[in-house]
Amino acid sequence: MLILLLVVYCSLAVGFSVVTPIYEPTDEIRHFRYVRHLAVHRALPVQSADGPRAQSHHPPLYYALGALVSWWVPIEREVYYEPTRNPHWTNRYEEVSVDNKNQYLHGVEESFPYRGVALAVHLVRWLSVLIGLGVVWLTFQLGREVYPDRPAYALGGAAIVAFNPQFLHLSGAIGNDVPAALWGAAVLLACVRLIHRGPTLHRDIVLGILYGLALLTKLHLLALAVPIAVAYAIVGWRSRRWQTFVRGAAVILSLAVLVSGWWFWRNYALYGDPTGMAKVNELWAGRSPTGNWWALRQGLPHLWSSLWGRFGYGQIPLHRGIYQGLLAFCLLALAGHVVPRAHDSRRISLLALAVTPLVYLVVVGYYILIQPAGAMGRFLFPAFPAFAVLAMGGVSRYLPRSLDNVTSLSVTVAMAALAIYALFGVLKPAFGRPRQLKEPELSSIPHPVNVRFGGLGRLLGYEVVPTHVEPGDTLEVTLYWQALARTDQQYTVFVHLLSDVGVMVAQRDTYPGLGRYPTTVWEPDAVFVDIYQLHVPETAYAPDNGYVQVGFYVADGARLTTPDGRDALRLASVEIQEKAGQFPNPQEVDFGHRVTLVGYSLDRRVVQPGEAISLTLYWRALSRMEQDYRVFAHILDSSSGIRAQSDSFLLDGSLPTSDWETGRVVKEVRTLSVAPDTPPGFYAIELGLHGKDGKRLPVMAREGDHQKGSRVLLGKIGVEGR
Repeated sequence: MLILLLVVYCSLAVGFSVVTPIYEPTDEIRHFRYVRHLAVHRALPVQSADGPRAQSHHPPLYYALGALVSWWVPIEREVYYEPTRNPHWTNRYEEVSVDNKNQYLHGVEESFPYRGVALAVHLVRWLSVLIGLGVVWLTFQLGREVYPDRPAYALGGAAIVAFNPQFLHLSGAIGNDVPAALWGAAVLLACVRLIHRGPTLHRDIVLGILYGLALLTKLHLLALAVPIAVAYAIVGWRSRRWQTFVRGAAVILSLAVLVSGWWFWRNYALYGDPTGMAKVNELWAGRSPTGNWWALRQGLPHLWSSLWGRFGYGQIPLHRGIYQGLLAFCLLALAGHVVPRAHDSRRISLLALAVTPLVYLVVVGYYILIQPAGAMGRFLFPAFPAFAVLAMGGVSRYLPRSLDNVTSLSVTVAMAALAIYALFGVLKPAFGRPRQLKEPELSSIPHPVNVRFGGLGRLLGYEVVPTHVEPGDTLEVTLYWQALARTDQQYTVFVHLLSDVGVMVAQRDTYPGLGRYPTTVWEPDAVFVDIYQLHVPETAYAPDNGYVQVGFYVADGARLTTPDGRDALRLASVEIQEKAGQFPNPQEVDFGHRVTLVGYSLDRRVVQPGEAISLTLYWRALSRMEQDYRVFAHILDSSSGIRAQSDSFLLDGSLPTSDWETGRVVKEVRTLSVAPDTPPGFYAIELGLHGKDGKRLPVMAREGDHQKGSRVLLGKIGVEGR
């Protein structure tokens, strides 16, 4: 069963590595630059703010191995070359979708058979696969050591690690988090064996070498000193021979310094800091840990979800229900350890295991406080084998031995199914090209139009559903494109929902294929289907009538035109219906749990430069306020320049917010005079509140207690040319 599990793991990990385009896993390009720097320059990179960066702050062991397996591949590109980015990749970052999840553009040069950069990347990725194989095997051995009489649970623990989608994703990528898990599992296994079998000089030496190699892999593996110390303390307490503790500490420390001390000395010589973390914080927008408890509250949900599966740079999540189901299982499993039982000889070794996840929670918690990108579940990987064994051990407390095989098989199958779903149901679609139509399907294309845009492509047909929406709804626009010619230009396709009065309501600008099929890789005569989601903002003005239009443009250039000279093609009409509510354009925008915007209206939506707009706002007090807040309302251009503004106390101070009673609704009117030099175009209305110290009230999410920003954007207005 273990061999089968390892074979399935390898198959899935290689699948993840093949499906994921190069540089799409977190920081892979910077990890690969480190590998290439070693292979080309035969020297370690130095942390620097100049030019493209590598992960130069990390110890070099993994990267040296990567250089050894890939140095021979002929690569014409510079070590620090910058691949072509997808400018639209951050669209609706948190959603489960296939919309612009690729940060970079990818072409045929990445296809199999691999060569050049693609070959070198995949060679190092497959090194990661083998290292991950070692993690799974060590997790099984750890489970066997802790539960020698229940081997099925060792297999279940190994399956939790092997089929964790995030572990598989990073096992098929370039990065040092899976190697960190390897040393975490190896050190823990050595610690448990030390507890079970007693201390010897040989075990001291093994632990010293393992710990030294760990420190040459990733800095936060310093924390493995805690479970090592706990293991020796347990042994010393049992035998009352504390000299074993002293001897073990001396041997381990000496060997660790011998193996990895040079790295810390180099950091001190270069940066004046043996860890190099001061320079990391300087280069990567670090901050003081004090006063950042809000970051911990916000970061924990992301930490949990990214432990199990948030691919790419976190923009490709699994369904929320999966995270909730995993949380329920893990809480139930860990709670099993508090179920009363007769004397259990394993309690001491379980203590050594439990220490490691707790220590890494503290380490990562601190990192969240000092780094905006600290809430990454992969930072917990060194403790994940211990966590998996503990989880299966907790499950065993609920069930009789006769069900061991059934329980282990159930966990293994469930985790494998999750991994397969993540690979084929989430990751592969996120990076795959749009569906191409075959000849028999062309006759059934809805709403045929057959309109050509320049010499680039032809729109064969479309479908827009629904044709009646409310603010907050989603409009689905399906377009059937035919590529006409190859091009060296990157054209952007736009899908806009415009009001009949000439105001932009919603827009979606993207490279074709939702970023996955840019015009530079189009195959002439290919017909493909693009499905665009137009999200009508919750603050959109209603009631309103509008229409959908589509077209192409090149960055900083003109739009492509149709044969009759139009620069956009008008498709279906759409009615935007007003939501039911007491106030016009009803809203529920919560500003810091103090006041809510419950509605707004405009006296006009299209103006000429120099003219004014009246903005009527409806506010409801959520709680008693200790200070008087000011409202800011700005009309912004595309670069966030202010074209009109109103910044004053509510009702010009005639009713201070400190006098409001909870639940009270206040109506106020603000005048926004558009600057005379404002060019024609669409402009957003920015709205928010701030205190006397100038600090803005945060906009709170409806679900949970996290912040969405410090302003809200209302419906857009149009400025006409004179």
